[in-house]
Amino acid sequence: MRVRAVAILVLLLLSLVVVAQNTEVVSVQLLFWNLQMSRIILLALTLAVGVIVGFLLGRPWRRRDRTAGSTPPVEDDS
Repeated sequence: MRVRAVAILVLLLLSLVVVAQNTEVVSVQLLFWNLQMSRIILLALTLAVGVIVGFLLGRPWRRRDRTAGSTPPVEDDS
């Protein structure tokens, strides 16, 4: 677990260095919107979306038991 924490910390620091070195204003065109924002904000937003998507895709989904909460079936002794 220690190696994983160090790897995450290194990736986070590298991401912050990349974001800090890109402060120019850029034009972003998305469908019919045309936005101008700092590249640092664009990269931070992209990083945040990537982290959220990665968390959601990596999260183990538990299926609900369809019989949960219902009464157990009655056994027929015939």
